[in-house]
Amino acid sequence: MLRENNHDINPAVLAEAAEWFALLGCESTSHTEHEQWEAWLNAKPEHRAAWQRVEFFTHKFNSLPAQASISALNSPNLQRRQALKTLAVLCALGMSSWHVSRQGYWQAWTADFHSGVGEIETITLADGSIVTLDTASAINVDFSPNLRRLTLVRGEIYIETAHDNSNVHRPFVVDCSAGRVRALGTRFSVREQTTDCHAAVYQGAINIQPANNTTSSQILKAGQAANFNREQIDVVTKVEAHQPAWSQGILLADNLPLSEFVLQLNRYRHGFITCAPEIAHLRIVGAFPIHDQERILALLQETLPLSVSKQTPWWVRIDKR
Repeated sequence: MLRENNHDINPAVLAEAAEWFALLGCESTSHTEHEQWEAWLNAKPEHRAAWQRVEFFTHKFNSLPAQASISALNSPNLQRRQALKTLAVLCALGMSSWHVSRQGYWQAWTADFHSGVGEIETITLADGSIVTLDTASAINVDFSPNLRRLTLVRGEIYIETAHDNSNVHRPFVVDCSAGRVRALGTRFSVREQTTDCHAAVYQGAINIQPANNTTSSQILKAGQAANFNREQIDVVTKVEAHQPAWSQGILLADNLPLSEFVLQLNRYRHGFITCAPEIAHLRIVGAFPIHDQERILALLQETLPLSVSKQTPWWVRIDKR
């Protein structure tokens, strides 16, 4: 499907950002190539926006605590060695946009519950509530005599709340970087995004409270979703599913540009997939099995005018056929 779409970031630019991301991960990357990347990054605001989106969707360099890096460098796992070497280069260059702080590592690494790249974990809390963690996600749990509280450290979670089994009815809340989501007997999800958070309700209702605006709370009911930041809640949108597709092992593409689709794939992959800018606009529609990416890539190659090739043990590139 070759229909154009006025996406907020040009698919071709997004593909260029992904190509640069993958190139910088190669051991053979030269100083000249780093300079060329910096020139590309600073050429247009859209380039930087695309780079930030690629960073957000990949999480390739913030899944290990700093203390673990030394031993991991000697690991036989090529993908992990490659990622850590790339991280070392980027730290040496002083690129603050990579957000490679030790605090960020430890917050996710030492969280009460966390999932690795490509993993979807389901846990049952002390009150019987069920929490499913999407890929590269982390939460802390704090059940006090007066409150049942989750803190979303990273990623996305889907929650099926249970009735409080204590003698005192304790509210169930999820705290995230943008504020607090309070469950009102419900099934819902909360996701950390680049600059804000996203909440969706599948049953019951929730109350969203931005962190810096106590007068701007809003109730969302089943079938509704909204983005929110620390100051305000955006326009409410519709949710037609019964639960997030990823919680069922499905990657859902609703007319996504190929460049966006491969970023979604990368969230569940050890390694990286990129697509050539000239095919970045191709549209993807369908439901795909998250844990069978070879099948997904084969299907793309069968149904679209593109070819898939392995550039390195951890980098797969999609080109025009």
